[in-house]
Amino acid sequence: METVHAIYEGKTFRLKHPLDLKPGQEVELIIREIPPIETDPSFDLASLAVDTGVSDLAVEHDHYLYGISKRGPKNVK
Repeated sequence: METVHAIYEGKTFRLKHPLDLKPGQEVELIIREIPPIETDPSFDLASLAVDTGVSDLAVEHDHYLYGISKRGPKNVK
């Protein structure tokens, strides 16, 4: 079994990639609509952000995740 992506163009499907099939070979098509990427919540990552109140979270993430010593201001850019 192989998953094939295509675009429906009214009466035909236009394949996004060629297939290794013989002319006249019979296949079964199962149609499943692929929703637009824009409907996926992870597409807009900013909408998933929360204010943690931790101003150095990006720089000191290892400290907050694993409890190691903070890197300190000398490495902050």
